[in-house]
Amino acid sequence: MIKTIKALAADIDMTLSAKGSALPEITVEAFRILREHGVLLGLATGRELNKKLFGQAENWGLDYQFDFLIGMNGGQVWDRFHEDHWEMDLMDQKTMKEILTYLKPIIDQYKVSVNAEGGGNNSAMNIHGELISSMIRRGFKFDDVTGDIDAFCAKPCFKMLFRTTAEVEAMIRSTFLERYGDAFQIIGSFPGTVEIMEKGIDKGTGLVRFAERNGIDVQDVITFGDNENDNPLLIRSGWGVCLADGSDGTKAIADDITEQSCLDGGVGHYLMDRWIKPQGWL
Repeated sequence: MIKTIKALAADIDMTLSAKGSALPEITVEAFRILREHGVLLGLATGRELNKKLFGQAENWGLDYQFDFLIGMNGGQVWDRFHEDHWEMDLMDQKTMKEILTYLKPIIDQYKVSVNAEGGGNNSAMNIHGELISSMIRRGFKFDDVTGDIDAFCAKPCFKMLFRTTAEVEAMIRSTFLERYGDAFQIIGSFPGTVEIMEKGIDKGTGLVRFAERNGIDVQDVITFGDNENDNPLLIRSGWGVCLADGSDGTKAIADDITEQSCLDGGVGHYLMDRWIKPQGWL
């Protein structure tokens, strides 16, 4: 177990809470205690740093702001100790068009939902299923440009998301990486959902960037996640924990696994049982 905790970074969806759900009370209490003892609290997500993400603490009914946010799977980093924030370069439109044209046969045949994120690009193709649920949670409507690659690429973006079945996801992975694997990566963020973004950017590099900027040793950071895009975060930190209902791949690389699931407040129970109680902080 980690000997000193100076900061905590956790994924949101299916780690801290189910998508769009409240933060479990046990986690609210654990965060309160950690904060009272000087532990910095942060979120590490695939979402873009926007008004809704900055308001996540308020949406959960917390009376404080998080100390730092890692967005876009490490492509954006903000902390409350500095006026500015860092973000990766946008994917240029020419490259976006090349990738979509290359994957178009798969997209068209299997009606794969695709959307862009970042840079003010809200374009999407084949809006159905999880993409509709995403719109409802976010409270905005994607620009439907199904079949029109030029319109989809009207603005650059940070990344592109593909939502489909597990079988088609595997097809997209192998097809894409065969041609673009040297410069780009495919990251799984949820079963059937994969993201294409620049290689060398991940939640782990985002954590390191935050830690170095604030004089914190990453070995003094505890992290929580549940899926492939969380793996670099868990690996780079001093102690990485996977949720009980997380993916097998993330469990395999984690230092430990919670006893409770996400919905049962796995993060909060773990912090209480493995750190807060032993430290005598109750």
